[in-house]
Amino acid sequence: MKIKSPARDDVAIDMGPMIDLVFLLLIFFMVASVVTELEKVEIEIPESSHAKVPDDTKNRMMLSIDANNQVYVGTTPVSVEELKVQIDTEMNLNPELRILIRADQRVEYKTCKDIMIACGEVGATDLIYATFEE
Repeated sequence: MKIKSPARDDVAIDMGPMIDLVFLLLIFFMVASVVTELEKVEIEIPESSHAKVPDDTKNRMMLSIDANNQVYVGTTPVSVEELKVQIDTEMNLNPELRILIRADQRVEYKTCKDIMIACGEVGATDLIYATFEE
């Protein structure tokens, strides 16, 4: 005995929920990209022929130094003494802390040297400078 189902010409996939989901994802990524752009100080990173991207970027504290030799932790301006206190606090919470230094290409070497000395005095010895590959 053969059962036949009636032919249906009105079968269609409802695209409404799929379109809603696509727009929701689009809005999420637009908002997320704006948030990540706001978290960095605007600087001109120097170029280097020996630039390498670190394999492991976990446990990194980002320091930025602008062209006026102002030091920032994240986006908050700090002095060298305040920087020592913040790094020391972070080192107590996470002994594996690594420091990422984003210095403008016009920064004086003395400022970079002071930052490296401050990091070393509180025990942060894993430092990396951000550069672009030429």
